[in-house]
Amino acid sequence: MNRHCFAITLVGSFALGTGCGSSAISDTVATTGTEASGSPSASPVSGRPCTPANTSMAPADGLIADFADVDSKGIEISGGIITWAAPKAVNPAAPTYTTSGGALTITVNLSPTSTPQFVGALVYFNNCIDASAFSGVQFTLNGSLSGCQMGYATGDVAHQDMTFGSTYATGPAGAYAPQTRIAADALTSTSRTIKVPFASYDNPGSPTTAIDPTKLIFTQWQFTVPVAPEDDGGIETCTGSVTIDDVRFYR
Repeated sequence: MNRHCFAITLVGSFALGTGCGSSAISDTVATTGTEASGSPSASPVSGRPCTPANTSMAPADGLIADFADVDSKGIEISGGIITWAAPKAVNPAAPTYTTSGGALTITVNLSPTSTPQFVGALVYFNNCIDASAFSGVQFTLNGSLSGCQMGYATGDVAHQDMTFGSTYATGPAGAYAPQTRIAADALTSTSRTIKVPFASYDNPGSPTTAIDPTKLIFTQWQFTVPVAPEDDGGIETCTGSVTIDDVRFYR
C-alpha cells in the first residue's frame, strides 16, 4: 500500500488531501451545482467547523448528482465538479471531464514518472452535509482503465487539511480521506453499481478515524499512477475513460 499523500490547494476556496487506496472493494452488478471556476489560492485559511447554520440534510432520496441538467451539471446538492493533480495544484496531467449525455465521464492520460502520481475528480459540497440517515455512497460505473489504479473516497471535515483553503476543513496537516480501491474487473462496458459504506475502506486515511457522516464535504474518484521502472522497460501509460452516474447516499 502506497501511503505517500499530499495536501493541495485546488480551485477557489476548496482544497483536498489525497492518499492512495489499497485492496479492492466489492461491487454489485445492477441497473440501478455548478462547475467550479477560479484560480488556485496560495493563502491558507482557517477551517470553520460544521454548525446547524452551515449544515444541510442529505436529500430524502439520497441523490447527490445524476449529471442530467445542463445548467447545474445535474448536481442535486449545492456544489460543483473539479479535477486535480497532486502534488501540484495546477498540473496539465489532471484528468478532464464532461457531463454531456447525462453522466460524468472522466478521462486520464499520464505517463509514469520517478514518483507516484495522484490525480482525480470530485463533486464537492458548498455546505456541510448530514447524511447520518444513510449507510454510504453508491454510484454506477462503466468504462476502461489501464496502467493505473482507481479508488473512491467520501470526505468529511476532519479528513481535510484545514491549512489549504477548504472552508469547512478542520483536519491536521496532511489529512486525507479514507479510500477504497475499485477492482479492475468492475470497469467494463456494462454499468455496475458500486456501494461504499462510510465505515468500510481499505486505506484508513489520515487521521485514522472514522468518517463522520454528519460532516461530509465531497465525494471523490482518484487515479494512482505507479513509479516508472528504473530500466524504462515495460512502461505503461495510465489511460482510460470511466463514466459515473447516479451518485447517491444509500440506506
